[in-house]
Amino acid sequence: MTAPAGDTFLSAQPAQKTTLRSDLRRLRQLIPRAERARAARLTARHLLRWRRVRRAHAVAVYLPMRNELDTTALIDGLARAGTRLYAPRVARSGRMYFLPLVKRQRTRRDALGMQAPQATRPRRPARRLDLVIMPLLGFDACGNRIGMGAGYYDRSFGFRRIGARPWLIGYAYPQQQTGWILAEPWDVKLDAVALSTGVRRLNRGT
Repeated sequence: MTAPAGDTFLSAQPAQKTTLRSDLRRLRQLIPRAERARAARLTARHLLRWRRVRRAHAVAVYLPMRNELDTTALIDGLARAGTRLYAPRVARSGRMYFLPLVKRQRTRRDALGMQAPQATRPRRPARRLDLVIMPLLGFDACGNRIGMGAGYYDRSFGFRRIGARPWLIGYAYPQQQTGWILAEPWDVKLDAVALSTGVRRLNRGT
């Protein structure tokens, strides 16, 4: 069985988020390896051409784990453009902070099991980032995002208003779009999503 091509709309309305997360994980796992590699190349190409990215000076980007869309091509392109790169690290306290991401830098797993820069200093405050490239399990057309459920990004960017710095960009496969996600008051919304089909501004209405 393979994942369906193009957008697949799963509705969060009748389902609990835990069930939706399970469905989205399974859908992502079904994407063939060749399709994943192609999506990573195309998504990076689209995002690197986006004017807001070209103008950004400080960008946070995740290091992929499990079946997340690979950011290697994106990181390489941003580095060539001279962008200052940062990657998240989750401390044992549960707090997420952002550290410089340098080529050939050693990484190690953090408290969440993510690969992250090994050094713990210097840290970049979330408020001083221009763009944040975020992993996700699913997103909807209103900019709602469903992640792993721990709320690290929501807590880190709870201060932020829609359209203000830093911009939050989901990095995803087209199949990860859902019909609707029931958002909690503390959930932060995405400004846009980068896909293999292009970069899409999201309707941030409720």
